[in-house]
Amino acid sequence: MLHLTTKKIITKTVAALAVFLLSAQSTFATPVAPVTLEFDDNSIEAEFTLSSVIEVDLSLAFDNSIGLHPSNFEITAELVSLTDLDVLNRLPSSLVQMQAAFPVVVSVKPKADAGFGFEGMAAVELYTKAMHYNSNIPLRIFRSHDNGTFEDITMLTSAGSIRARGNLGGFSDFMILLDTRLPDAVIDHKFQLVEQLLTDNRSDIEATLLSQIDTQMTALDSALTGLDYSQALIVTDALISLIDNASGNDIPDVWRSSNDLVNVKGEMLTWLNTLRYSLRIY
Repeated sequence: MLHLTTKKIITKTVAALAVFLLSAQSTFATPVAPVTLEFDDNSIEAEFTLSSVIEVDLSLAFDNSIGLHPSNFEITAELVSLTDLDVLNRLPSSLVQMQAAFPVVVSVKPKADAGFGFEGMAAVELYTKAMHYNSNIPLRIFRSHDNGTFEDITMLTSAGSIRARGNLGGFSDFMILLDTRLPDAVIDHKFQLVEQLLTDNRSDIEATLLSQIDTQMTALDSALTGLDYSQALIVTDALISLIDNASGNDIPDVWRSSNDLVNVKGEMLTWLNTLRYSLRIY
C-alpha cells in the first residue's frame, strides 16, 4: 500500500512571459513553468499564463500516491504552432485538430529517479477561458504517453468557459482538441484500446478475474457490433465495476516514475470510462 504525507506543499514561481505572435514557426515558445503550483495531499494544482489571452489550469488527483512533491516533477505548458509536425504526427486522425484559440500542450513528467508512484486511476482536468463550452462542438481532452499518439480520455466536458476531465494510469502530455470523427469510429477505437491492453497484459491478471473480464468483453463486442449502444453502456458499467473492485493482487494497479510497471487497472479504467462517456453522449 502506498502512503503520502498530508503536509501541504505550495510553491509559487514567477513565470517569464513573452509576446507570442502567430507565425509559421514550428513552435511559439519554449515550455513555461506554472505561475502557481500547489501540492496538497493526493492532488496537484497548477496555473499557467501563456499569453495575454491564453491561460490554463491543470488539476490532478490520485486515490493513493507516494512521493508527491514538487521536486519530483517537471510540469510545463507550451503554445505550439498549428503546423507543428511534432504534434500533428501524434494525432490519431486528420479529423482530430488543434484549435487556434488554444494550441496548448500541458506536460506532466515525474522524474524517473524520484520515487513517485500511485495506485489505481488518477484524474486530470484542464480548464481554460480561451475557448467556450458548446455541447454541439466535440472538444475533448487527449493524452499522449511517452511521445506516442494522442488518445481521447474524456469522461466529462462542461462549461466555465470549458472544463475537460479524464482519467489516466500513467503520464505525459495533455491537449484539448476538436474531434470530428464519426461517433461509431470513436467508440470502436476506444473498444480496440481496451482489447489491446487486455491482450498485452493477460498473463498478469488473476485467472478468475480474467475469465470474468473476458465474458463481459465478449458481451460488449457483441453489443457494439450490433450497434446496441444501450446494452453496450450496461456492459461497460459492469466492466468498470468489476475492475474497480479488484485488488492489486488480482490485477496490476501501480504506476511509478521509473516506468517499469504497467498499471493495468488504471489503464483499463481509463479506456472504459472514456468509452462510457462516448456511449452516453452518442
